[in-house]
Amino acid sequence: MKLKAHLKLKNGIAATVSAFLVLAGCSIDAAQAKDGLSFFRCPGEQQSSQKGETVITSEKRDGNKTWVTGKTVINAPPELVWTTVHEERKNDPDLAYSKVLEQGEHECRLEQKFVLIPVIGTSVCEMHNSEVPYKRIDYKLLKSDRFKAMEGSWVLTPTNDGKQTILELSTHLDLGIPVPRGMMNSVTSKKLAKRLGNVKRMAEKTHSSVADKDNKRI
Repeated sequence: MKLKAHLKLKNGIAATVSAFLVLAGCSIDAAQAKDGLSFFRCPGEQQSSQKGETVITSEKRDGNKTWVTGKTVINAPPELVWTTVHEERKNDPDLAYSKVLEQGEHECRLEQKFVLIPVIGTSVCEMHNSEVPYKRIDYKLLKSDRFKAMEGSWVLTPTNDGKQTILELSTHLDLGIPVPRGMMNSVTSKKLAKRLGNVKRMAEKTHSSVADKDNKRI
């Protein structure tokens, strides 16, 4: 009975962590949530791991906030990667709607409703997004009917004379309930790697297709 209770609690926490990552523009499957105890055992120290072509690090910033950052190199120029990041962010199957409440030149305030979130059900969040075109996107949770804090950024850095882009995705999440930091960091790291991998594949595929068309014209 104790074992069953422990497994139920573990899976419930993992599902709750997964739910919060949906609000960061992530989605997670059950298998990834269940094995989320095996990574980042020491949240007080900076950690790093290589996940395929993505490097993941965890560190303390701004006092006692834990930030997880993923970094990858994409064989495409920043302009194309920028467009691809926006495309990847808006294709969230758990997003019921997203509406602009206030629009500035390079910033906006959004209301977004997420559905089919494990344990929680639905959540309405008010977000602030700001952009420096082709360089970075910053997002921050202003208020939510469920969660305490969420903030992060996408940062694009050109390299190799602009032929490649270093893409970083960083996030800080606070569920507002006690969750083992090791589990939180583990699940977060896997989702950052997955999202960066999605952008890399999409951008490189498009870039390759454009290059092939240019070569044919020649």
